[in-house]
Amino acid sequence: MKRAWRLKAESDVQRVWQQGRAFAHPLVIVRVRANGLEHSRVAFVAGKKLGNAVERNRAKRRLREALRPLWSRIAGGYDFVLIARGDIVTVSFIDIQQAVDQVLKRARLLA
Repeated sequence: MKRAWRLKAESDVQRVWQQGRAFAHPLVIVRVRANGLEHSRVAFVAGKKLGNAVERNRAKRRLREALRPLWSRIAGGYDFVLIARGDIVTVSFIDIQQAVDQVLKRARLLA
């Protein structure tokens, strides 16, 4: 992903976390907030409940790859955070892709 499409600052992520709307799936949660820009930005989060650093990084990589083919269809003007949850490390990649697709449709981020 391009750097302009990433939420890097902790303050930006916290703003989405506190003021954004949440949409949940057993494998992933998305929190969305309008950003006033022409493009959307995204952050990936995996908490310590998922496991050690290796498993958390694997979960974030899998989320990033599941989002990559959908990025061209994502509406502009939003900041969103994808949060890994549950047994995302052990399920198949197809299940993760479907979960990301479903949660983004529910959040009305896909054009």
